[in-house]
Amino acid sequence: MCFTEERSLCEKNQKIIVSKDNGESREHQAINPDGKFEVRQYKLDGDILKQTKTCDFLLLNDTKKNAYLIELKGKKIDDAIDQLLAGERFCRKYFADYTFLYRIVCSKVKTHKLNANKVRKFLDQHPGRVIIKAPKIKENL
Repeated sequence: MCFTEERSLCEKNQKIIVSKDNGESREHQAINPDGKFEVRQYKLDGDILKQTKTCDFLLLNDTKKNAYLIELKGKKIDDAIDQLLAGERFCRKYFADYTFLYRIVCSKVKTHKLNANKVRKFLDQHPGRVIIKAPKIKENL
């Protein structure tokens, strides 16, 4: 299986889990208060999945059964949605009983792109499970 503890980029009860590409300012910070949740982090695009374009990271809160799909994106927000959905299609077979949450950390997206039909439809299809923010998302697990 590709999602073993040994392949995880973070420790089992790590308190702060950062998803960030080298040399980029965009980042997702997940706060695990007092390390009370069991977590795992994987680099999907280019590591776990090499042949398919997918989102950048998968962060798992195994205690709460939440799967965070994280895409670090410059300005092509339509591509980010496609990559998140590709990540979910791949991960769903391994984590069928998890709730999938979607995070897009962007840096160059114009406001009108955030209001485009594709983005609004994605938000409507996943109410309360999508966060789009620039240039950093910091959240408690």
